[in-house]
Amino acid sequence: LHVAFVPHFESLRKESPQKAARFFHDLSAGLTLILLLLTFIGEGILGSFLLFGDLEPGNVEIIRLTMVLMPALLFISLYALNTSLLNCERSYFLPSVAPVALNLIWIGAVLFLYRRTTPEAMLYLSMVLVFAFAAQWLVTVPRVYRFLATTLGPKWWLQKEKMGREILRIFRPFLLALIGVTATQINSALDAIFARSADPEGPALLWYALRLQQLPLALFGVGLTGALLPPISRALEAGDRPRYLQFLALAFRRVVTYMIPITAACFALGLVSVNLVYGRGEFSQAATYTTSRCLWAYGAGLVPMTLVLILAAAFYAHKEYRIPSLISVATVLLNIGLNSLFVYGFHLGAISVALATTLTSCVNVAALFYFLMKKEGGLEKIPFLKVAGCSLFAIAITITLSSWLFHDNTLSSLLGRPLYPFPRHFLTQLGTFGAETLLFATTFLLSARLLKIEEFRFNVRSVFNFKRVS
Repeated sequence: LHVAFVPHFESLRKESPQKAARFFHDLSAGLTLILLLLTFIGEGILGSFLLFGDLEPGNVEIIRLTMVLMPALLFISLYALNTSLLNCERSYFLPSVAPVALNLIWIGAVLFLYRRTTPEAMLYLSMVLVFAFAAQWLVTVPRVYRFLATTLGPKWWLQKEKMGREILRIFRPFLLALIGVTATQINSALDAIFARSADPEGPALLWYALRLQQLPLALFGVGLTGALLPPISRALEAGDRPRYLQFLALAFRRVVTYMIPITAACFALGLVSVNLVYGRGEFSQAATYTTSRCLWAYGAGLVPMTLVLILAAAFYAHKEYRIPSLISVATVLLNIGLNSLFVYGFHLGAISVALATTLTSCVNVAALFYFLMKKEGGLEKIPFLKVAGCSLFAIAITITLSSWLFHDNTLSSLLGRPLYPFPRHFLTQLGTFGAETLLFATTFLLSARLLKIEEFRFNVRSVFNFKRVS
């Protein structure tokens, strides 16, 4: 929805701000009606299964919870549309803060319901989640209302002009973008199947590793893409290609500056991170090590995964949705082939899926970059060797000293030595993680200062100023 809405909205705003605002209003109304209709149909179908189907108790509970949660789809979609509008209005803070309301509500519900039986608690929690998604959307409503009132006048809901034709024009890009999203979901489903084939515990171990890998990807990659698409769309609509290339180069510099060191940190601090977060209870020593290896493999894909988001945004700004969608479909086939090779050919275990995902991301970014360069003719060089060198140096110092000082297992695993037992006392885990993180950060920052990495210093000063320059 975001990638289909933003370029078209910016195109209409160039013609007339009022026309763009009316387009947003009518799209919101149309989306609401469609989702309400789909919700009623879905509830009716699921309800008929409950009334007339001969279902097992577990399946009955699943259907009931699905029926309770289904109205949340409306609020999730409206929040996404409001976020797209606010990003076009250079407002990035409010959409980022709105999920706080969601998280506070459901966390409070979990604490309140923990004494109840599991079926009862899940039912009430599902109801609370619908309310929480509604609260997340409502946080953005006052700012959206103010935009419509300012642009269209205080009685904007009484205006007769309709934008049905403009709404129909975004269905093609929306469907093409949906193909890419569907391909990603198919990939995820197939990954679970391959992981199960490789190791009965494989899906769980990969899920644990993926949660840690997706934290920097969500905070940085997704956030940067949401902030990048509106300004580059405006620049292209204004015919200002140098400014468009400036934003694109800025995004590339930030990826180099932050995601390469974070990738290095995933490797140097992977074992202590996994042990700190999961290392207790029934989570065994072997599970800690295997999850860490999966995190290393996933972490190696952070840079290409982030670049895929940025390059795809550049295509969307050009209103070119076909190439990213076709590449997404092709990567599904490649991912299947690599998973088959690593799982059934090399017998690498659960890490096979993580390796296949990372290699697929590398091919994806290479294909997107190739087609974008055919369109743009070239971008300015983005130096990354110094940042990569500092990251490798920080890895070497951290794993060497940590092995000596804290009995960290990273170096031992590389050299094939027996592993030390992972500590299971929380304060010991926390202290080890903090000390190794400080060691890594200090080594990297000092080496970056010695090498006078201008790109790093530039991005540190401007990371919070993207709104101002856009």
